[in-house]
Parts: sequence; structure tokens; C-alpha cells
Amino acid sequence: MNLTITDAAMDYIKKRLPNAKYYLLATDDGSNQYSKGGGSCTVGDTFQVVGVSELEDPYKIKMDNNQDAPFYTSENDMSFFDKGMKIDFNHNWLQLKSDSELLDGQMTTNDATKGVDDTKMDGVIGC
Repeated sequence: MNLTITDAAMDYIKKRLPNAKYYLLATDDGSNQYSKGGGSCTVGDTFQVVGVSELEDPYKIKMDNNQDAPFYTSENDMSFFDKGMKIDFNHNWLQLKSDSELLDGQMTTNDATKGVDDTKMDGVIGC
């Protein structure tokens, strides 16, 4: 899977996730260990970039990209991806796009290099 990341998006990601050794492109719909959201209304349209110190299953699929950044995803997450995947930064938000559509216009970041106690993000947000 090939991913294009604009310079502005990569700068933002590095600023938001300064301790990340790897980046994960993951859904934020309650379906994985990094997701804080949840509910059927978010499946396939809510994504996040997660900064991690080490890779865990199922995030083992390397995403080649123009920034030479260590991006990974899972097979489950890939089911939502299409040709021409791109992370852009527009109007102070990360945006995930493909050749055919805007997948998420307000993609979030999640610093998983910190524990739950450090991030204060242990609640589940649903719809």
C-alpha cells in the first residue's frame, strides 16, 4: 500500500507525536486497541494517526510513502483504503483522502507512547 503524505501533514504529525518511533494509520471506531471512539456510525469514516514506540499485532503492514516515514496499518484497516491514499493538512486538520473520496476530513492523532494515565484518554466516546 502506497501513501502520500504532504510536507505540512508530516510536520504536524511530528509535532503532535514527538516520541513516536512508528506511526499507525488506524480506524478510530472502537475496533482496535488504540481507538477511543466507537459505535456503528463511525465504522469506516473515522481515522487516526497513532504514534507508538513499538509495533504490535495486527499493525504489521508497512505503508510505503514519499516521506520515508515508518507508517504501518492492519489488514482490517486496509479494507477501507483505495488507490491514491493521501494524508494532507488543511484548515488545521489532518485529512485522509483517496483518488475517489475524502475518507476523513478531521483525522486525529493519538500519542500511544504515553500511558493511559498520562493522556487522560481512557473513556470511550460513542454515537
